[in-house]
Amino acid sequence: MFDAHPLDVVLTDGNEIVCGSWSRGWTMPEPITLSDWADRYRKLPKEGSSEAGDWYTSRMPFLREIMDCLHRESRVREITLKKSTQVGGTEVGINWLGYIIEHAPAPVMYVLPTIDIARKFSEQRLTPAINLMPVLQERIPPARSRDGGNTTLMKRFPGGVLVLSGANSSASLASMPMMYLILDELSKYPTNLDDQGGAEQQALARTSSFTRRKILRISSCTIKDACAISTAFDAGDQSYLYLPCPHCAHKQVLMIDQLTDDGQFVCIHCGKLIEEHHKTRMLEAGEWIAKHPERSQSHRSFAIWSAFAAVGLGYTWREIAAMRVETRKDPAKEVVFVNTILGEAYEGASQKVEANDVQQRAAKWLRRTVPRGGFILTAGVDVQVNRFAVITIAWGRNEQAFVVDYVELPADPTRKEDWDILWDFLAEPVINAAGITLHISAVAVDSGNWTQEVYNAVRPRQSQGVMAIKGSKDAARPIIGRASKQEVDKSGRIQRRGVNLWIIGVNSAKTTLMQRLLGDTDREEENRLIHFPADLPDEFYTMLTAERFDLTAKRWLKKQGARNEALDTFVYAYAAALSPSVRIHVKREADWVALEAKLEPPTDDLFTAPLGREEKKGPDKAPKIDVQTSAVPRETDHRSAPALAPRTNNPFASSDWLDRR
Repeated sequence: MFDAHPLDVVLTDGNEIVCGSWSRGWTMPEPITLSDWADRYRKLPKEGSSEAGDWYTSRMPFLREIMDCLHRESRVREITLKKSTQVGGTEVGINWLGYIIEHAPAPVMYVLPTIDIARKFSEQRLTPAINLMPVLQERIPPARSRDGGNTTLMKRFPGGVLVLSGANSSASLASMPMMYLILDELSKYPTNLDDQGGAEQQALARTSSFTRRKILRISSCTIKDACAISTAFDAGDQSYLYLPCPHCAHKQVLMIDQLTDDGQFVCIHCGKLIEEHHKTRMLEAGEWIAKHPERSQSHRSFAIWSAFAAVGLGYTWREIAAMRVETRKDPAKEVVFVNTILGEAYEGASQKVEANDVQQRAAKWLRRTVPRGGFILTAGVDVQVNRFAVITIAWGRNEQAFVVDYVELPADPTRKEDWDILWDFLAEPVINAAGITLHISAVAVDSGNWTQEVYNAVRPRQSQGVMAIKGSKDAARPIIGRASKQEVDKSGRIQRRGVNLWIIGVNSAKTTLMQRLLGDTDREEENRLIHFPADLPDEFYTMLTAERFDLTAKRWLKKQGARNEALDTFVYAYAAALSPSVRIHVKREADWVALEAKLEPPTDDLFTAPLGREEKKGPDKAPKIDVQTSAVPRETDHRSAPALAPRTNNPFASSDWLDRR
């Protein structure tokens, strides 16, 4: 017959290809834990590791139990790692990604604080790791300009896809359902992203379709009560690493208070000094012990800090002790030390304004009354989906503030009738200690939500001191500046009679108010800068102290799940008091003397309860004098409806409103 030509191609048997693919698809991979998988396949690149080459879990043995909670056969659904720097947290995430791609394929999302950080992570950490592992290279095709299967932020592999997302973009979080989710640097995520809830909650929603989902949270801490990783850790079984003393074998958690200034730990049992050269043996014998073992089956949470880092892979004990000494000299370094070295949420002196402490300062006078020293009234309004939160503040010398009232009016911001109820409530007069009637001089209404509705409601009332405001995220912005026109006509030109928007430096205002609350701790009642009536509810003080200052981000953060309307409305009322129509901050002593002569005839007690609710008793009550305390005259032009004029057919403006509320 014919001889075979040297250029003839021998075709592969199609039956063999089909049967082989079918067999591989139906064959279960051998069971393997994540730590064993990492020891077998993981390679560390030179660019991002101090010890390039093969991965050895034995170098940081405390990571073994954490990683093994992530393997496919484990029943644990949530794993939280609250950590300091240099303890291998992100490497655990990369190991799990490789394990998923090679051994347990499924859709997986890796979330970082921003899209930009996600790109850098992909280029500098993930891609070099993939390129060093042949088992991953054969499953992820090389990046090509015409191939959408492997891009910087998305990598497809047989049986799944890896999506890298930024917590600052709701669009990047709203992708396909995910079986596995990694939340890296969780505490840096925004708590309200595009008015659709927190970034963590939006990402978690992607896993709801899978009953066998797994979620890994990794992060250092931020500020106490506003730290997402601390909240997640507390919700888990709260496991701590116990190491045996090399002298007495007593197992204990190494704490910063045990560390001497020369870098040795004191055993809490035998009292002997533990030198760092013992650490390797101690880590090998370490044991994770849960504070709440009943939660371990579903949510394991681990806490680790820099003292546990393997020798040669992090700060030495002596270096940690030296950094602690530096924080004693410079308190500004304390927050970084607590967050990144101790792995704990920071709570410094500037954050310790507590609700109970403030509530104990309440005086004897009641709401809807003004004690002596309060001359000018302003109000702040926070617009919510189903209510108006309203605070009324009386101001005096040196910006002394008296909380006159705080209420929440049920309302629908889209209904004009509900806005009328708000205006009628604000028109209700307040009686001061001398029996004189005071009216609100300026009102600041937040337009951050329901913007157009606020503009429509405020526009016709601007001449009477009603302001549309919006908070600025700029930490250095002044409390109030110059207003800007917001509306244009059909030709695109600015409308001269359109609504003015006042941008408020909320961080500056909150810093000022909180510092005053903190300073009032050591002041006598008559010298305090912020005063409270006796009958404010407990919730008011909780909301007033619901935020903590992040010294790293230089901004105020709300506690997880807390409400803060009392604080926000106080800020708005303060901004109204500084507005051009009021300007309490530039009034001279002569101005205050004139107001005092007009509004406060002498009485016996600085905080004598005003006639208020009880002024109807007896015929000898002081005569009421209707006074508008603002420098701006009240509107009397009947061609347009006055902003704060009460309507007699409205229940919030009726004469017995104060008795019925």
